[in-house]
Amino acid sequence: MDHTLRERLDRMFSPRSVAVIGAGAHPDKVGHAIMDSLVTGKFPGAIYPIHRRHREILGLKVYRDLDDLPEVPDLAVVALNQRSTVDSVARLSKMGVGGASVIAGGYAEMGRDGVKLQHRLKEAAGSMPVVGPNTLGFLNAQAALNVTFYPRVLHPGNVSFLSQSGGIGLGLKGRSDDEGLGIAKWIGVGNRVNLEFSTLLEYLKDDPDTSVIGVFTEGSADPRGFIAQLTDITPNKPVVVYKGGRGEEADRVTITHTGAAAGSDLIWNDALKQAGAEAVSSIWEMISVCKALSVGKIPSGKRVGIFTHTAGPSIVAWDILQKEPGCVLADLAPNTLHRIAEILGPSVPVVHKNPVDGAAGAFLTKPFHDIAEAILDDSSVDVLLAIFCEHKNWPYPSDALIELAHRYSQPIVACFIGTLQKVAADRERLHAAGVPTYVLPEDAALGLRALLRRIGR
Repeated sequence: MDHTLRERLDRMFSPRSVAVIGAGAHPDKVGHAIMDSLVTGKFPGAIYPIHRRHREILGLKVYRDLDDLPEVPDLAVVALNQRSTVDSVARLSKMGVGGASVIAGGYAEMGRDGVKLQHRLKEAAGSMPVVGPNTLGFLNAQAALNVTFYPRVLHPGNVSFLSQSGGIGLGLKGRSDDEGLGIAKWIGVGNRVNLEFSTLLEYLKDDPDTSVIGVFTEGSADPRGFIAQLTDITPNKPVVVYKGGRGEEADRVTITHTGAAAGSDLIWNDALKQAGAEAVSSIWEMISVCKALSVGKIPSGKRVGIFTHTAGPSIVAWDILQKEPGCVLADLAPNTLHRIAEILGPSVPVVHKNPVDGAAGAFLTKPFHDIAEAILDDSSVDVLLAIFCEHKNWPYPSDALIELAHRYSQPIVACFIGTLQKVAADRERLHAAGVPTYVLPEDAALGLRALLRRIGR
């Protein structure tokens, strides 16, 4: 990437100052929501609301015009109508602003006249990078920056998302919060006036805050560049792609949304696979996969040990895992099975095999720990999937799994079946120990499968 462009993108995504053009004083206005997002997110830098009539918004001094600002801002958010936006962007570019986020729609998605207006916007921007138009904006949780018009509490992490849809992007953010997945950057790419997916992917490739990249795309004006960037990134950073627009009339729908053609579903799937990207087909699958790649360790092999006290979830998990080429249930050694039998005792009527079903003998933390330890001591096991069900009287075996995760080289994935609310506190500690934790066996299996697919990269 050109050094000058990277510097401007750094200024834009990690700004010291933000100007909001069209900042509103009333909660029903988009310009007010953007101001609310900055304040709610506790942005530590300078905030410059700009409006000709207002004096103060959310306790901040309002400036009448760009010329009145005390400095050239690193980032400007433009919350004006589509035609006024063009003139404003031209002024920002001439001032030397680092970059801009353009909220308004009414461009390429609106047909021939909209395409012409978007071309004018691109010319007005010149060398200044623009997120949008037709976007919710973006956030950088590591910098406490939210310039979307959806105020949110930010939870920093190492996963960055690019989303062509604001609604899907909000779904990704919400599901991430529910699943305890921290976000580095979230960028609503919109109509991509001069920042294509390929450019943003190249930027995130070298972003030190980003370890995993998730992408929702409806289509791209530069599919070759998109795939080329994925091919370059995936050997070092996992990229997870959710492709929307799959039906026969997908192009008609997506063009009127963000001005992008969906393209052939078959061609996209083949290209993503060849590029080394992980393809998913839903928001929940995206978050399940990203969480494992963000939190977990890559196994040395595909021999899986499964430990549970309830057989059904282990069956469901294995239904998914067995479809991964090379993935097998570890062949536990006789001495391992004998050790497990001794821990359970003769009163627990189970067949000693992998998956290991401890039944009532594994409800309590001590036997759960000891059985999991026996499995990890077995040289045939490359990774452990540990399953437990939420209960009022039996605590999650979190401490046991954390202790084992620190002591053993094999990755551990936890599935604590129950509610997201109850598991939240334990999940935070497990994630800190490198144990991705889920409440459903399907999600746990999808996450584990994604880790298996990174072997050798």
